[in-house]
Amino acid sequence: MKPNSRWQDKAIMGTNFAFGIMIIPMILSSLNGNHTTIYTTLPTMAGLYFLAFTFYTMKLYLSVVSCMFSGTAWLILLLTGLL
Repeated sequence: MKPNSRWQDKAIMGTNFAFGIMIIPMILSSLNGNHTTIYTTLPTMAGLYFLAFTFYTMKLYLSVVSCMFSGTAWLILLLTGLL
């Protein structure tokens, strides 16, 4: 990784973790009976996992972890919506 790309990795990481945390109320709401649509959750989850793979190939490892965190939050939301 180039030394000047570290700030980008941290910026992406912070944003993705924030998005992952912001989805927690939706997960809790889904557990209480409010269902979400697969047409929103599935593409978002898949896109985040794809971004994680892309960041891995760029050696932006903090971004990989944060995208996996957010993608997993969307996966949980998807699974609770299917119940």
